[in-house]
Amino acid sequence: MTTTALPNASEAAVAETASPVSTVADIGLFPIKLRLPEAVIAAGPDACERWFTDLTLANADAIWQMELTPGGELEVRMPPFAPTDNQEVKFIVGLENWNTAGGAELGKATGSSGAYRLPSGAIRYPDAAWTPLEKIPFFPTDTPTARPYCPDFVVEIRSTSQSCPSDLGELLNKMQEYMDNGALLGWLIDPIERTVRVYRAGVTEPELLNDPEMLDGEGVLPGFTFAVRQLIFDLT
Repeated sequence: MTTTALPNASEAAVAETASPVSTVADIGLFPIKLRLPEAVIAAGPDACERWFTDLTLANADAIWQMELTPGGELEVRMPPFAPTDNQEVKFIVGLENWNTAGGAELGKATGSSGAYRLPSGAIRYPDAAWTPLEKIPFFPTDTPTARPYCPDFVVEIRSTSQSCPSDLGELLNKMQEYMDNGALLGWLIDPIERTVRVYRAGVTEPELLNDPEMLDGEGVLPGFTFAVRQLIFDLT
């Protein structure tokens, strides 16, 4: 006869209160994914955007950032923590300085609050993005709406809140989504691993740069350079 030892009261209490992921290092808790109502998804991308916009406005004071996938999933993401918040500022300041260096805007640069509705129907908020003026379609700005196009240039900066390998996988998927929707150049800047993955239109795999000192905007952003080691990797 086989007997099984039962846990004592203290062991049972620990088992009940322990986090189910506390011993699993590769599980990221974010983004939290929630599916939109099926009737909204069936009604198409415009209905999904209206639903998404209403929900976002109703929670305007929340610290969480929400995005929408092409399949109708709402993704709730963590806000950036220090020093990532400052890293994002350093980047967008450098991008906007280049954008207006000649006295007039070359295009529109946005930070992490800039929403884009991609051709796939996804609504994303890249940490930084830029599109030349001549490629920006007309769209109404008197009502809340995402920019109805994919930017030419996109940047994601891996946050300190995205330390799990699965978090990196989410960022890799997002970068590929931008490229699949028409981006010409993308940088995934990873301060945790001190790497940059450079995505180029028409190139299957990104180029991996280990601890680069400078990044170059190439033909997409002629003359734009960014001191990534000084302004992001070494920033505390």
